[in-house]
Amino acid sequence: MRTMTVAIGAVGLLVLAGSSAAAGPALPKGAYILSGSAVPKILRQCSRRAPKAGEDSWQPRAANIRELEAALPGELRKRSPGESSRWQNLLRDWRRQYVGIVRGERRYIYGSFAQDDSSGSAFDWQREPMQVCDGGASFFGVEYDIASRRFTHLAFNGPY
Repeated sequence: MRTMTVAIGAVGLLVLAGSSAAAGPALPKGAYILSGSAVPKILRQCSRRAPKAGEDSWQPRAANIRELEAALPGELRKRSPGESSRWQNLLRDWRRQYVGIVRGERRYIYGSFAQDDSSGSAFDWQREPMQVCDGGASFFGVEYDIASRRFTHLAFNGPY
């Protein structure tokens, strides 16, 4: 059973659109960067462990997200070798919300992933942090250390 909790009140969003040289590349389809005010809610997951909150937040850019997403399929295949075909279409078949966390003067990106079932739900991916109870391996979260370019946290809502 999947349950999606929606926060009351709007959470801001940094809009990254277009791909002009000045603005830089746009976010990949299905990826959303939430504002720092979303950090406490997105880290409060009921079916998986989440990393610690930090002392502050920061606003990742599309380039940071693209770097994380380029490295993620390999990390998932490494941690779950028997499931490598599952991650083949990770960026096409999954919706992702990202926030920036500062902990001990290091910058991290936390991403919350949901397999896109195209159900047409009215959930506002651009503003509301996703919280899902249960759901198994169709929902997971990752934390990525920008400086070391490595994943420091990976947790699923259930077994995969």
